[in-house]
Amino acid sequence: MGDKAVLLDGFTRVHESVHRVLADVTPDELRKEPHPPMGWLVWRFTRVMDSNVSRLSGRDQLWIGDGWHARFGMPPEPFDFGRNLAHTRAQVRAFNASKELILEYESAAAALTKAYIEDLPPGGLDRELNEPQYTPLPTVAVRLMSLLENAMTNMGQVSYLKAYHRLGGWFPSEDPNTSYR
Repeated sequence: MGDKAVLLDGFTRVHESVHRVLADVTPDELRKEPHPPMGWLVWRFTRVMDSNVSRLSGRDQLWIGDGWHARFGMPPEPFDFGRNLAHTRAQVRAFNASKELILEYESAAAALTKAYIEDLPPGGLDRELNEPQYTPLPTVAVRLMSLLENAMTNMGQVSYLKAYHRLGGWFPSEDPNTSYR
């Protein structure tokens, strides 16, 4: 399996996991404390993926160019994706998107990511990014692996929160009707 195939497999697994884990989540569970809740976590890693892959491919973010910000009732700010200290507890609590909207946006960002990786020319993963704040300079492969790690981490948190809300902790074997991974 080549480098591109490994990355595609990883991003496909995240996409499938999002849809499987959220399939039976209720609106209350999507927003339920502790914060950040499941819905915000999926929105956040989707925003990070959209922002980064759009920048790598030289196109407008889906968030802005395709009007996802308006559908979420949020401003079209290109760097608003809950990074570092950007979102307060109050902002996270106010996040109120439906599961369907979150899943649609995640699917759009997953499709963008898949197309970007598939269309990379030979040697494209080795291209260094012009980001002098990092030493050594990151490559496209490093950036994509960082995005994958971020998405997998957030999906682990989402799976844990689902089990926490339903079972009081990570005991998925006690709930035979629900998939947590």
